[in-house]
Amino acid sequence: MWRYFRDKLSTAQLRAKYEKIVHERLVELTETTHAQPVANDPGEWALVGGSKFLGTEPERTSTRDKVRKLVLENPHACNILRLMEAYVTGPGLHLSHKLLDGREDASHHEDLIQTANLLWKQFRTKNALHYSYNEHARRSWRDGEAFIRKFSGGHWPPHVRFVDPETITATAEAPDSQGIITAPHDVETPVEYLHLIAPGTNQVERIPTEEMLQTRIGVDSNEKRGISIFAPIVGPLNCYERWLETELMARKLQSSIVLWRKVQGSPQMAETAANRAGDGTGIGGARREKFAPGTILTTNHGTDIQFLQPNTNFGDAVSLGRMLLLSIAAGAGLPEFMLTSDASNSNFASTMVAEGPAVKFFQSEQERFADEFTRLWKWVMQDAIDHELLPQDFFEQIDIKWSFPPLVNRDRSKERLADARLVESGILSRAEVARRDGVDPEMMKRERQEEASVTAPQQSER
Repeated sequence: MWRYFRDKLSTAQLRAKYEKIVHERLVELTETTHAQPVANDPGEWALVGGSKFLGTEPERTSTRDKVRKLVLENPHACNILRLMEAYVTGPGLHLSHKLLDGREDASHHEDLIQTANLLWKQFRTKNALHYSYNEHARRSWRDGEAFIRKFSGGHWPPHVRFVDPETITATAEAPDSQGIITAPHDVETPVEYLHLIAPGTNQVERIPTEEMLQTRIGVDSNEKRGISIFAPIVGPLNCYERWLETELMARKLQSSIVLWRKVQGSPQMAETAANRAGDGTGIGGARREKFAPGTILTTNHGTDIQFLQPNTNFGDAVSLGRMLLLSIAAGAGLPEFMLTSDASNSNFASTMVAEGPAVKFFQSEQERFADEFTRLWKWVMQDAIDHELLPQDFFEQIDIKWSFPPLVNRDRSKERLADARLVESGILSRAEVARRDGVDPEMMKRERQEEASVTAPQQSER
C-alpha cells in the first residue's frame, strides 16, 4: 500500500515539473517584443532549403547508368547527343575579348586585349587533351551535371580535369549532403565537395569550392545535383527497342514456312501417312520433314498440303512505332525529322515550321553554356591575376563575347545582298552585318584599317 502512494507522488511530481517547463517557455514566447532573425532562431530554420525532387542516390545512379548505356548503343539517343553538340558547341565556337561597354580609347587597351587572348590560348593549349567545350556540354547533357577541378599550384596555366559525378557522393558523416557541403543556412552556396578517392573505400577528399566548378542542368536552383536531359525519354527509347525487336522476330516467323498437311480418311489412315516412309507416292519423310529448295512433292488425292504464314498485323505496328518516335522527339525537344534523320514525311514548308522550336531550344542552350563558359573564363583569369599576369582591375576593363555555330542555314548570298541594301539605306549598321556573319565587328574594323595602311603605300609607289 505504501508503495502505491509513493508511485502516485512521483507521478504528480513529474507532471508538475513538465507543466512548469511548458509555462516557462510560454512566458518566454509571450514576452518576446520583436521577431528573431532566422539565423538566430534556436529552431535552426533554413533560409533556403533543398527539395527531394531527384530522389535517392541509388535512383540517380541508376538513371545515369541507363542514359550512358543508351547514348552508346541506341541510335536515336546517340543522334540527339550529336545534334546538341553540333548546334551548340560545334564548329565556330570561339571567345573574343573586347572592351567593357562604355569604355573608350581602344588603342590604349589593345595590349591588354592581346595579353588576355594569349593567356586564354595558353590555357586551352595546355589542357587540350583534358578539357574541351564539347566534352563540358556533353557531360552536362548526359549526366545532368559536370564537375571540373582546377589544380593551380605555383604555375601558369592551371591544369583542369573532369571529375565523374559518381565520385561526388555522400558519406557516413554527412548522409544527406549528396556529396556537396553547403553553407549552414543556404543550400545554394557550396562550401566543400566530398570526393571519393577510391570506389569501395571510405577515403574521402574534401575539395574546397575554389577548386571545383559545377555545371548542373534540368533542376531548380535549390537542387544540389542535376538531372540528365535523357531522363524523360529512357522509357520510350527502351519501349521502341523492344517494339523493334518484336517486329524483327515477327518477320522471321513470317518468312518461315509452316506446312499444314491434311489427310482424308480415318485417324488410323492419317497416322499411317504421317509415319510412312517416302516411296514416291506419299508426301515423303517421317514426322519431321525438312524440304530443301526445289523439292518436288508428289501426293495422292487423299492428301492436301497448305503452306501457312502467321499474320503479324504489320500495318498496325507501323503507327505504333511512329507514336513511340514522336514521344521520344517530344521528350527531347526536337522535331521528328531531326530525331530520325528522315524528312520524307514532311515537305519544305512544314519542315521550316517544325524547326522553329528546335532553333529556339538550341539558342537557349547556347545562352546557358555561354554563362557556364564565362564562369570558367573568370575562374581561369583570376588565376592569371593572382600570378600578376593581368592587372587587378582586369574584369572592370575587359569583357568577352562568345560566338556560337549558326543555327539556321539559308541562302546567305541573297541575304547579304539584302543586308547591303539595308546598310546603304541607313537601316542597318556595318557592325550588325558583321555580327550576322558571326564575326567581331571591332576586329573587322581594325583589320580593315591595317589592310588599308598596307595597301596605301603600295598604291603611291605605283
